[in-house]
Amino acid sequence: MQLLTYPRDSYSLDGEWQAIPDQYEMFRDYFDDFVDDEDGDSAALPDDEGQPALSFESIYEPSASGTDDITDFNIYDGYSVAVPSSWGEEIPEFRHFEGWVWFARTFDREAIDERDRTFLRFGAVNYKAEVWLNGERLGEHEGGYTPFSFEVSDELRDGENVIVLRMDNERYEDGIPNESTDWYNFGGVNRSVDLVSVPETYLRNFKVETTVGDDSVDVRVDAWLDGPDADAEASVTLPELGVDESLTSDSDGRLSAELSFDRDDLTLWSPDDPRLYEIELAYGTDAVTDRVGFREVEVRGSDILVNGEEIWLRGIALHEEVAGKGRALDTEDVQTRFQWINELSCNFARLAHYPHTEEMARTADEEGILLWEEVPAYWDVNFGDEDVQELYRQQLRELIQRDWNRASVALWSIANETDHNDETRNEVLPEMAEYVRSLDDTRLVTAACFADETDDGIVVRDPLEDDLDVVGINEYFGWYYGDSDDMQHFQDDPDGTPVVISETGGGAKWGNHGTEDDRWTEEYQAAIYRGQTEAAAANEQVAGMSPWILFDFRAPMRQNEYQRGYNRKGVVDQHGRKKKSFHVLRDFYTSNPRQ
Repeated sequence: MQLLTYPRDSYSLDGEWQAIPDQYEMFRDYFDDFVDDEDGDSAALPDDEGQPALSFESIYEPSASGTDDITDFNIYDGYSVAVPSSWGEEIPEFRHFEGWVWFARTFDREAIDERDRTFLRFGAVNYKAEVWLNGERLGEHEGGYTPFSFEVSDELRDGENVIVLRMDNERYEDGIPNESTDWYNFGGVNRSVDLVSVPETYLRNFKVETTVGDDSVDVRVDAWLDGPDADAEASVTLPELGVDESLTSDSDGRLSAELSFDRDDLTLWSPDDPRLYEIELAYGTDAVTDRVGFREVEVRGSDILVNGEEIWLRGIALHEEVAGKGRALDTEDVQTRFQWINELSCNFARLAHYPHTEEMARTADEEGILLWEEVPAYWDVNFGDEDVQELYRQQLRELIQRDWNRASVALWSIANETDHNDETRNEVLPEMAEYVRSLDDTRLVTAACFADETDDGIVVRDPLEDDLDVVGINEYFGWYYGDSDDMQHFQDDPDGTPVVISETGGGAKWGNHGTEDDRWTEEYQAAIYRGQTEAAAANEQVAGMSPWILFDFRAPMRQNEYQRGYNRKGVVDQHGRKKKSFHVLRDFYTSNPRQ
């Protein structure tokens, strides 16, 4: 169960850390096979006076670094980098480095407001992480975009404590994502690091689910405890709604409460009115507070409904990236994204192709923007490998349990552009869809798929459609093939599965002008947007769209004279300058298509 940290008081470990690149992977136990003392421990070569001069202790041992020896690393004096950060952006000479990097910092125990138990929590480390505290190994984590934590209650020492982290941002054939992606591999401690202290038995996480009826709104609250004591009283409070109810234990070991309201007694969350209510859960001496919205998302025929009312998703897709900063967004960066999203008159955004910072979903709650969130099951995943399948489930679980209380999150996506002719993929992805529903069946399950051109028109032949609530279609008519308005030939079924055009568009370099027939010009891209939006609005089964993409982003495979390492399909460039397509899309959305 994901550790709930956001509403809790915590001690931030953000700030200056020391980074040490380890391209040859030498600093972790490398010399153990060469030099051992009589006890089998790491030894050291003596100097002329018989004193150790060169330490063979591994880098995670605090005593292995210092100023009195000639060890080839020093965790107290490496490259100074900020955390959170994409470390190659912090140190330009390592911008393209992929491999092991060690991070270290110290903190004083007296600075922590300790309770009975303390956890060390990382918001995200790309891609693999292994962590030590005071030389004691805490554990490891794989996956570059989701949070993880370790209990450190027994490892904390009085006075100075030393954290050492090994980050590995290599690309792996059996990883998720695997070796090939169409985005840049920003390595680093890309999100915040915190120490979180809690009572011996505490609220590990909770979930709020809403069912909307004609006259009533039913709310179920579930909570999970961690610890030996299960005898204290648990409660849920919604001050603005006059609720103060006990949580009761059920047969699954969860604490739960079921609440019911007259529909007129509360305001449902929606893009038009993103109303949030304060909620507090308490157990013994532990308490967590949050702000949640009550709403229901469902499908009826080819329509997507919010609180029983049809909505057409006016969206945009985006990556998590800032020029010069990589994937380490701050609050100002998040706000800038929502300024663009709101200026486009969007009510929807696709957070591609991996979990973005939690602050995006929390801000979307406030702004009334529905979200598509996904894990990086992208292109050629080794679906048949059982370890890969377990990693797949882990990443889904970590994302869902982090964001399942965000009213803005409407769709969980399980894959992007995977081969629908792959029989193994067609066996595994339906299982992942059901796994998502087992964690959270209050949202819609989707995936970004392909459409096929036939003599009868454009159709979806992906067998995964039968297991999805909403089908995403990635298509680039007018750019890679065909004409921009070819989606008018989609063989739509008004009673079929809702379709969201999850990607469409074309490339343009900002400031490059010409005619609508000149590729890579703003005019060419704008013409694609005019054709695509008109075709989408005319199709009954299309329930929305999220064109590709909000802003230009780093992509190593894109190297022609217009791109130079950037995917130029943004309606804004990487510096925030709007292209003509931005205004075409804004004008289309402000005309309220299908509403």
